[in-house]
Amino acid sequence: MIAVKGLRISLAGTEILKRIDFVLPFGENLVILGKSGSGKTVLIKSLLGIYPPDEGSIVIDGIDIYACSKEELDSVKKRFAMVFQHAALLDSFTVFQNVALPLYERGEKNESFIMQRVQECLQLVGLEHTLKQYPAELSGGMRKRIGIARAMVYQPDYLIFDEPVSGLDPITADETLYYMTQIIKNNSATMITITHDLSTIGQLGQKVLFINNGEQIYYDKFSNLISSDNAIIRKYFSAEA
Repeated sequence: MIAVKGLRISLAGTEILKRIDFVLPFGENLVILGKSGSGKTVLIKSLLGIYPPDEGSIVIDGIDIYACSKEELDSVKKRFAMVFQHAALLDSFTVFQNVALPLYERGEKNESFIMQRVQECLQLVGLEHTLKQYPAELSGGMRKRIGIARAMVYQPDYLIFDEPVSGLDPITADETLYYMTQIIKNNSATMITITHDLSTIGQLGQKVLFINNGEQIYYDKFSNLISSDNAIIRKYFSAEA
């Protein structure tokens, strides 16, 4: 469970987040909405232990990550994985090496286990045949799916997606969305997704957090969001339609 209470964060003297409050039970999935510059990325980085708050707290599975030991914080960080907007694969590494990298970084030495996990995760995204290929040989959508496989390889409890379908053509976006929903169906991890694509949010999260200019203006079920009478939310939906 992630519990954020009274979170306020300033960077370089500018207040970025103002009193963010929400509780996300394990197994529920969250979509974070808001225009560019609203503070979504700063919030994610604060959940990852990167930006300490000026006020408030972040408690993850009972551990206050900014009031705990370095060992406890490192333990919490290892339970998170992130799929970046542009996949962030290493071009000089094969697909196998890219997907296996997090296991090597965690000190795994059992090559048989590593191969098994890599193959399992590539199967999850329908790309088990790409083991020996390099990122340059793959399409943008395939690279994004390799990024998902890499994120899943050490079985994280929390999986963060940054604009998962941004820049993809409709067919490729649908493919990426399909594999994301498979993760949800299998309860493989609690997903937190930053997205601007309003057509996908109902499939990606039970809860929606809407941030506007650093302020939380909505946190509730997606089904209640679409009927919200908040002027900012209505304007956002109208602009994105």
